Amino acid sequence: MTASPLIQSKIIELCEALVADSAVKDARQQAENFLADEKAVSTYREMANLGRSLHQKQHRDEEPTDDELSRFNALQDKCESDPVITGFLGAQEILSGVAEAVNAFVGKSLESGRVPSAEEMTKKGSCGSGCGCH
Repeated sequence: MTASPLIQSKIIELCEALVADSAVKDARQQAENFLADEKAVSTYREMANLGRSLHQKQHRDEEPTDDELSRFNALQDKCESDPVITGFLGAQEILSGVAEAVNAFVGKSLESGRVPSAEEMTKKGSCGSGCGCH
């Protein structure tokens, strides 16, 4: 089903507000700075891949080697000290937070048939487990 013209126009208004918002603009710029820095992307990707590998080992009840742990810790420290990477991680947090807020408000509106209050949206855990809002 497609949205009605009224809903489509409001979606466009929301998108216009999102792209005009200074915090969203700054976050997008931080993300673009990260993506343009091949060294930062490579370091972050290496740390993330090694972290996934160590996590998989843990699920298979295998012990990581001291070398693997040392390498991961070194990469993690390198990522945490790189302002481009930390800027990217902060940007991800901002952008995903905005997306989660939009989804939560829209979902609650569709579920309840009314616009939720700000107070309702700040309550945690009020809709039961498995809803995805926690």
